[in-house]
Amino acid sequence: MSKRKKTLVKRYDLPDMIMHWTVAVGFVLALLTGYAVFFEGTSALLVNEIGVFIRLLHRIGGVLFVVAPVLYFIFSKKRFGFLRAFKWSKSDIGWLFAAPKHYFVGGDSMPPQEKYNTGQKMFYLFAVVFGFLLAISGFILWFNWFSATAQLIFLFIHDVSAVLLTLFFFVHVYLVIFHPADRMSFNAMATGYMDREYAKNSHELWYNEVKAQEVKKMEKNA
Repeated sequence: MSKRKKTLVKRYDLPDMIMHWTVAVGFVLALLTGYAVFFEGTSALLVNEIGVFIRLLHRIGGVLFVVAPVLYFIFSKKRFGFLRAFKWSKSDIGWLFAAPKHYFVGGDSMPPQEKYNTGQKMFYLFAVVFGFLLAISGFILWFNWFSATAQLIFLFIHDVSAVLLTLFFFVHVYLVIFHPADRMSFNAMATGYMDREYAKNSHELWYNEVKAQEVKKMEKNA
C-alpha cells in the first residue's frame, strides 16, 4: 500500500466533485443576485443595464444549479446516491441526540456513521426537496407560464425555498470550513480523498466497508 493510501481514503470521484462545485457556484451566484432582486424589486432592476445584468447572472446561476445535477443523474453510475438522504437508521436517531453536545461542547460521543452522517443527510434532503421547488418555481417565473395570481404563489414558494436553503447553506459552510470537528471533510470534496483517521472516527460504518474492500483486493492480488 502506498504512503498516500495509508493516510488517505478515496471518497469522491471527479464527476462527484465537478457536480458539487458547479451546483455550489450556481447557488451562490443565484443567491447573491436573487437577494438583490428581492430587496430592490424586479421593476427597479428593469430600468438600467446593471439591473438587467444582475437578472442575467441570476438566471445563469439557476441554470448551473439545475443542469449540473441533471447531467450527473443522466451520466453517473452513482445517480441514485441522493437516496441515501432518505435512508435512516437507529444510528441517525442517536446522532440527533448526541449532536448538540458534540458541536457545541465537544467530545467523541457520536454513534457510528455511514458515508454521510445524519447532518449531511438532512442537508441533502432539504437540498433535494427545496432545491426542486426553487428550480421549478424559478423557471415558471422566468417564462411566465401561468396567470398573475399563480405567479405570485410561485414567487412565494421560490422565496421561501431560497430562504430555507440559504440557512442550511450557511450551516453547511460553517461546519465544513470553520468547525474544528468537521472541517477536514472540505478537503475530501476539494481533493477526492479523506484522512483515514478522520474517516474512521466520523464515518466508521462507511470506513469499515472501504477497509473490507481493500482487504479483498489485496488478497486477490496476493
